[in-house]
Amino acid sequence: MRIGIDIDDTMADTFDYLMPYIAEFFDIDIKYLKDNNISYCTLPEKMKERELEFAKKYYDKVIPSTPFKPKVAEYINKIKDLGHEIIIITARDKTLYVDEYKTTIKELKNNNINYDKLICNFDKAKVCKMEQIDLFIDDSIANCNKVRQLGIETILFNSKSNIKDKSNLYRVGNWKEVYEKIKNQ
Repeated sequence: MRIGIDIDDTMADTFDYLMPYIAEFFDIDIKYLKDNNISYCTLPEKMKERELEFAKKYYDKVIPSTPFKPKVAEYINKIKDLGHEIIIITARDKTLYVDEYKTTIKELKNNNINYDKLICNFDKAKVCKMEQIDLFIDDSIANCNKVRQLGIETILFNSKSNIKDKSNLYRVGNWKEVYEKIKNQ
């Protein structure tokens, strides 16, 4: 199978890692971010207005150091050992990064992620269709639904931005569950 995998809040808890930088940039308390379950999807309007400014200031510098979820590299290697291709599909582009590919490649290398191809593009459904993806893994319900409408199987990775949302998508909470689902197909 050709498996498409998102990075932010799927392989890594990116938003949580960025919280100290967000708090510094917006001059707010981290406790406020946590107590209000602030994430990419729930940014207050005053923060959204400066989101691109924040991204340009921090992303290329700090994203390569983002720690990944437990055992991601181990389970991706096991998935590759089953003979599957791994295509990383992330919504990163020049509006958010100076060099989205260089930054992302460094991040993947720092976390020992074994992959076949990296694609940075906001339109993940289009990428999945063009790349003939068989299975797509993301934390975004909207992305998973768009991809599923193309007849491509999806796995929704639980994240704080989707955990309270109802969905009929197949959900997982860790990378062992992803591996087990793929192994048993």
